[in-house]
Amino acid sequence: MEITEKFVELVTRAHEYLTGRQEVLRTEFRLGEWARWDWDQDTGQLVFSNGAGQPPQVVADIQFVGTTSDETGTWLWAWENPHIEPALARDVIEVRRFGEAHGIAQLTTPKWPADPADGWEMTSISAYVLQARGAYRTPRDGGFTYMIFTAVRWAEGPC
Repeated sequence: MEITEKFVELVTRAHEYLTGRQEVLRTEFRLGEWARWDWDQDTGQLVFSNGAGQPPQVVADIQFVGTTSDETGTWLWAWENPHIEPALARDVIEVRRFGEAHGIAQLTTPKWPADPADGWEMTSISAYVLQARGAYRTPRDGGFTYMIFTAVRWAEGPC
């Protein structure tokens, strides 16, 4: 897939935006310190805790961005993934529309050759376009699942 100057500029702006958001999450919600995470498509939330059986500490409302596969070496947008509830990929459709309006193939092609760094780039762009609160990546069999946060809060107050 062609890497255009327009794409590089967008990735740069998006990376700067998401880096700032992630720093706020690390400071305000101690993300990166929790022992466990669990996401649930029924609730549309990613929950952080100190471990199995421990009470939730931080709750994030999420939208899935996409997945990378080590096996196929590809990126798959959430809006094209049949394993993701459509409601949890709804916002990312706006990123596809942004890509259509600006002629950026990486944002409009459902599946393409990629690695985990590309997954973070697509997640950064999604966070920037949608003005998300932050982002997260979780491992899955043979790859990663990427998501953005639409809201983040303490579950029962700071610990």
